[in-house]
Amino acid sequence: MSSVSTPLGDLQIGDRVVVKRNLDHPAHMKQVPADPRDGGTKWVRDENIDESVAVSTIVERRHHPSVTGRWLARPARTLVRLRSGLWYDLATGLQEGSGATRIERRS
Repeated sequence: MSSVSTPLGDLQIGDRVVVKRNLDHPAHMKQVPADPRDGGTKWVRDENIDESVAVSTIVERRHHPSVTGRWLARPARTLVRLRSGLWYDLATGLQEGSGATRIERRS
């Protein structure tokens, strides 16, 4: 099993992490007018959304080795599951499959 070389890479079962909203994710952004001449809009951060969600505990850790091949290639990655049941990639801290939330090491 290879080690992940990120600040989150050494997190283990039982460690506590802070769960935060990813404020750059469309789920936490709002549309505002961009150019009144053409009616265009743009996405910006919604400053009314609180970034912090909760503190949670890691209950499972899995390493997925890389897969090589023409059709099913994927890089190696290590994921952790929190009590909520959601999985997070330790390389990025982002919620697996969504990216709407992220984890940080609890200080």
